[in-house]
Formats: sequence, structure tokens, C-alpha cells
Amino acid sequence: MSSPVREWSAAEVAKHKSINDCWIIIDKRVYDVTGFLALHPAGSRIILMHGGRDCTSAFRDVHSDSYITQFLPKEAFKGVVAGSGQNAPEKKFVGRYWSAEQVLSLRRSVYTNEQEEFRKSFRSYIQRRIHPVYGRWEMSGQPDVEVLRELVKEGFYLRLSIPKEYGGMGLTDWRYHAIVTEELEHSDIGSFFINLGNDMVLSYFTKSATPEQQAYWLPRIVKEGSVLAIAMSEPEVGSDLASLGTTAKKTEDGQHWILNGRKMWISAGATADIVVISAVTNPAKRARGISLFAVEKGTPGFESAKRFAKLGKHASDTCLLTLDNVKIPAANLIGKEGEGFVYMMSNLSKERMSIAVGSIAAARRALSITLNYVHGRQMFGGVESHLQSVAQKLAQLRTDVQVATSFVDACILAQSQNALSSETAGMAKVAATELANKVADQCLQMFGGYGYLKNNPLGKIFVDQRVTKIYGGANEVILEVIGKGLGFKPQRMHGKSKL
Repeated sequence: MSSPVREWSAAEVAKHKSINDCWIIIDKRVYDVTGFLALHPAGSRIILMHGGRDCTSAFRDVHSDSYITQFLPKEAFKGVVAGSGQNAPEKKFVGRYWSAEQVLSLRRSVYTNEQEEFRKSFRSYIQRRIHPVYGRWEMSGQPDVEVLRELVKEGFYLRLSIPKEYGGMGLTDWRYHAIVTEELEHSDIGSFFINLGNDMVLSYFTKSATPEQQAYWLPRIVKEGSVLAIAMSEPEVGSDLASLGTTAKKTEDGQHWILNGRKMWISAGATADIVVISAVTNPAKRARGISLFAVEKGTPGFESAKRFAKLGKHASDTCLLTLDNVKIPAANLIGKEGEGFVYMMSNLSKERMSIAVGSIAAARRALSITLNYVHGRQMFGGVESHLQSVAQKLAQLRTDVQVATSFVDACILAQSQNALSSETAGMAKVAATELANKVADQCLQMFGGYGYLKNNPLGKIFVDQRVTKIYGGANEVILEVIGKGLGFKPQRMHGKSKL
């Protein structure tokens, strides 16, 4: 004899409305969908909007009666609304979920227990503070600045690697940075680009700046929760950083610099409080004539001239910055004059590793949510995962993801020990980004029409990952660098073409 179905009042269900404790009502049946939100792509937006309430109407707009029971585990069914007279669902439930970590066949050993606790803390913060507002960020094209400032104080953005004497946490092990980058992807907020500041900008203040400059800038960054950005590329100059057109000239009294030029594709350009600008201080020396400058928002002549709409990365702004006779103190020169190119090259390994870590994490998540989908998707009298073509494709992708994860993990460890070469970092970036794009493309195919919907997380991964093969140095340019390690001498084009 079956046990009676538990009855819940609407008021009791309404108590379970947070992202960490989310229940919904469909056809007077009560389901706990907390895990469903994190690990399955279907209906997460609708369900999150209706946490603790009846979402039958919104659910029925998209899904059939049996849809939810095809994907939820049995324990997700909690009972029925009191007085409804409804029975338990008749359809069978699936047995398990796949998480981004469970798709791997080898247990990862790159992180310490203390670092895994840091991961749990950051994941909890994401669920509590970012998930409820993330959809708004994607609509507006940029995150809330106040959340960024809060992240500094919480120790997940910038402050984690700033020395303790300047108010930071003094975490010199780069694995903490890698965890932040992984969790952005594993938590489905990959277009929130805080690893930009952590891995691509902060080092110019902690490594390249003089001790006097560090004593000035770093406490300000901590105290004010300053948002950082880096402006290297220009409208006519992408990966060829030795050919910059932005100029910086010292005033006659030597007390100031005057900057003129334009910077293109600048992530967080409209949001940032401080932007590191690369500019030519001695044109005759080409790469050796480039210097770096810290320019603050609100400086006369310094403008975010245009924000660009992008295919992906919708929760971060990307801008054209203009500098029209921007006058800054001589002390805003970062480090030494003429060393800017050297500083940029020395920091590129960390930038490329950050991209590699994010991309392979995105590949793991794409694979996990696809597994969760195909094991429940009804097709030809069975489920999609019973098709041999699907099973073999996902088995091959799992193999590729495992191999790439193992390589990237080895690079993470080497980076944390300051033992990673720029050549190897480039390999990690190329391998991870190419694979992430392949996994996203082939997994999206298995979703059919659902995969092409704008809010499907697979579609988001697909468009967000496309840019990873371009920024941080286009993969084709990085392959030129890797080729040098094999003894090749890439040709350099000088002068005008005769064609």
C-alpha cells in the first residue's frame, strides 16, 4: 500500500523561495527544484521567477505535462497543495544529475582543502547576491558597480592578492584567482568579467608599479572598492601592440603627461574607476617607446565615447575610449618610462591562463547540462541519450574535456609556483578556447530548437565563448609565439604592399 501524499499549504510553500531553497507549484503539485536550478538548463529562468509560488501558467507556456518529471529526481516531488485533491505524478523520474565536476573521470587534485572552502564561500556569495540580479545585468549590458565594490571588500575581486600592508588579503597563490574564474562559469554567470581586474589589470599595480605608487594606489583600490580596466587595443591595432597610435607627451615643466588617442574593445571601460592606458612616449623606439599610465574616471578629456553591443558577454560593458589632451600627473606613469611593452608581455601569461581556466570550466558546464538534458529528453519511444550517435559524441567530448582539464590543471599549479612559461600559457589558452567552442557548438545541436533560445544556458555559453579565441591575443597570433619554440621564425611584414 502506497504511503499518503504529503499536503502543504500555500503559505508553507512560499517560505521556500530563495535560490538555495526553491520550491514551486505546478498543477497543485509541489516540487523542490533547488538542484534543478543549478544543474539543469530547462526552465530555470521561469522557475527562479516563481520560487515559492504557483508557476503553472508560465510553465505551461513552454512545457508539456510530463516535462518536469522527465528531468527531476524522485525526491524532488514533495507533495501537493492542501485541499487540492491532486495525486502524485505518474511519470517516472530520472535518477541523477551531472555537475560540471562529475563529468570528469579523474578527481582533480590541484586545489587544497582551504582553497575549496574559499570556493564554497564564493559560490554562496554568487547564489545570494548575484544570481537574483544577474538577468538585469545582462539586459543593461553592465553589472552594478556597488556589487563590484562589495566584491572587493568580500575579498573575491582585487583585494585577494593585494598585500596585507595595503589592506588586502595577501593571497599570493594564483589558485585562488583560478577558483574565482571557474565559479563564474560553473555558476552560469560567465559574462561577469571580474577576472579582468584580478588577472589582467591588478598586476600592473602590484608588480609593475614602484613602491611609492603601490603605497598610493593599492590602499585606495581597497578602501574605495575601485573598479579596474586595461586599455591596450586600438581601432587599427588589435594584437599588434608594438604599433600603438595613442601618444603621451610630457609637459615642459615635467610635472604632467598629455595623452591623446583612442582605445577600442575596452572591457569595463564605462564602469572602471581607474584605467591603465598604454601609450607611445618615444615613437622612434617602437615597442621600447611604450609606457603605461593610470587614468581616473572623470579626468577632463577622458571619455567613454561609445558602448558596443556584443554577440555575447552581455553582463560586461565594452567601450571605445577617447583621450583628448588628457592631462595627468607625472606620478601616474606606472613603473618606468619605456617599459610598458615589457610589463604587458610579462602579464600576458596570467591573462591567457585566466582565459584558459574560464573556457575549460565553461566546457565542463556545457557538457554537464547537455548530459542532464539528453537523459530526460523523450525521443523515438525512449530518451535521446539512448541514440548511439549521441552517446558516442558525448563520450568523445568527455574524453577531450578530461584531457584538456588535466593539462590546464597542471598549468594552474605551475602558474601558482611562478613556473609557467608564456609559451605554455599560450598553449593552454589555445587548447581550452578551441575546445570550449567545439563543445558548446556540438552540445547545442543536441538541444534542437531549445538550444537556440536566447536564455538557454547552452546558447549563452556558445556566444560567450566565441570571443575567447580572439581576446588575450588571437589564437593565430599565439600559435606564432608557440611556433618560435619549435625554431620557426615567423615572417614580419614591413613597408607597403606592392599588390
